[in-house]
Amino acid sequence: MRARTVGLLLSALILPAAFMIEGCSDEQGSDGGPSTAPPDPSGFFVERAAEVGLDFVHHHGGAGRKLLVETNSAGVAILDYDGDGVLDLIFAQGAALPGFRGEADFRDRLYRNEGGLRFADVTDEAGASEEGYTYHIAAPDVDGDGDPDLYFSNYAENHFRRNDGGRFEDASAEWGANSTRWSAAAAFGDFDRDGDLDLYVANYCDYPLQHPGCGPIARGEEWRSYCAPDEFPGAMDQLYQNDEGHYVDVSAASGIEPADGSALGVVCSDLDDDGDLDIFVANDGRPNFLWSNAGGLRFVDRAWEACVAVGGHGVSEACMGTDVADVDRDGDFDLIVTNLAVETNTLYANRGNAVFSDKSTSSGIALPSKRWVGFGCEFLDIDNDTDVDVLVANGHVIDNISMFEPSQTYRQPPQVYVNDGAGRFKERGREYGTYFSGQYVGRGLAVGDLDDDGDLDVVIAHNNAAAVLLENRKGNEKAWVGFELRGKAPNTGAIGAKLTVVSAGVTQIEEVRGTSSYAAFHDLRLHFGLGDQIRVDSVTIRWPTGAVQVLTDVEAGKYHQVEEPE
Repeated sequence: MRARTVGLLLSALILPAAFMIEGCSDEQGSDGGPSTAPPDPSGFFVERAAEVGLDFVHHHGGAGRKLLVETNSAGVAILDYDGDGVLDLIFAQGAALPGFRGEADFRDRLYRNEGGLRFADVTDEAGASEEGYTYHIAAPDVDGDGDPDLYFSNYAENHFRRNDGGRFEDASAEWGANSTRWSAAAAFGDFDRDGDLDLYVANYCDYPLQHPGCGPIARGEEWRSYCAPDEFPGAMDQLYQNDEGHYVDVSAASGIEPADGSALGVVCSDLDDDGDLDIFVANDGRPNFLWSNAGGLRFVDRAWEACVAVGGHGVSEACMGTDVADVDRDGDFDLIVTNLAVETNTLYANRGNAVFSDKSTSSGIALPSKRWVGFGCEFLDIDNDTDVDVLVANGHVIDNISMFEPSQTYRQPPQVYVNDGAGRFKERGREYGTYFSGQYVGRGLAVGDLDDDGDLDVVIAHNNAAAVLLENRKGNEKAWVGFELRGKAPNTGAIGAKLTVVSAGVTQIEEVRGTSSYAAFHDLRLHFGLGDQIRVDSVTIRWPTGAVQVLTDVEAGKYHQVEEPE
């Protein structure tokens, strides 16, 4: 979201190959391109929010002053808050900002899934909202009692809410981690491998609401625009250790401080496959972080060494959303980052041992993304054909961008990148449903099988507009298998577990994460497309504790509940 005023914003940065960072890019050509097919109303995804009872509308709380806090907000989380076995939804809401005089419902909203893909608003009876300008809601089981709690990443003070039998109570004073920085996201993981969940909070910048604003305002108030985040000091991220149920700030001792970023996206993954969780942070306009876990709750930033600090051309990008998956099926996790228009989205291919190459162009990701501003992004196997595709929510950060650059629009089309099985993608959004022919200000994007029918559905939160639910109607035409892992308390959700699934010679890997994409928390169950296979040869589970479990001859077409062995 590096919305630098305005001529700089969309100036194409074209560098010859000689300027590529040596060893960090092996681009050889350009594939892909935007879909030119006519819209397909019978595509995979059907938008059903209003029909199924989701009436959430995000309000950014602005009053025309173009306060930076407004423009990149709107988040969503998927969870089973009441333990009834079906997935519920909670949406992050804004708040009234200085000058706001209208009327709006500024509650975070919790929707209970009543089955049959029907939702009911239970916000008040469940105590699921809190005061604050919320960007991201994480829903891990913090206290190990088997149900998801809530952590709100806010502009200003962050808050915990404990789940007590389906009713949420404020636990901020007891549990801590009440950062007062502008927090864009939070990721939980057992970083020190002591059995409980620690917490990484990704913070954005030190932005005062009293700032007078940016843009050539002398030409008229209509020229006022949102400021670039790099006009303000970065807000350092924070690492909290879970110390018997209370979160203690260990940022300095862990090595996280004094790194100065401007984080919008974060994802935890064992990128070097050494058994502990590393942390990738997508920074807006500053070099990214790759916090390599050195053990003992110590981290070292290897982003430059790993070739993910900047794009392959050697320049920091306006990074927003991020996710990891094995896109080329070579047995390790690759990275995607969404960026500002002209920069293109970036695909970092893992060459082994967490050293990456920028393959944005040759993978087909770059060209179709060049015009758009990407936020939410997630790898998912849309059609259950055994390889992961990519879904991206787009939307500009300057609402009057067309005044400065007529080729740009504020609302932008979302995109579907379809994987050919070897890590090469083709943008085919218009073929995947009429929603992808519209234009929106997309932000948070979360994925989960909301109707338990064996394919992955998508929820997207739009800035200052209604959210959407995209039901996947075709994915389960091919075979699939899913796993709901139950780890040992207190990490009952098994966050950090890694699964390796082998079927008919095809190997797939995935991890339990929760936080990824942008302003999103996902279904903790792991879903694998199987193509035409009706059974799985083997499943290897590496639990967060280090225990390894192997299952054989596993039936397809169902979610298997697996408990961590003694």
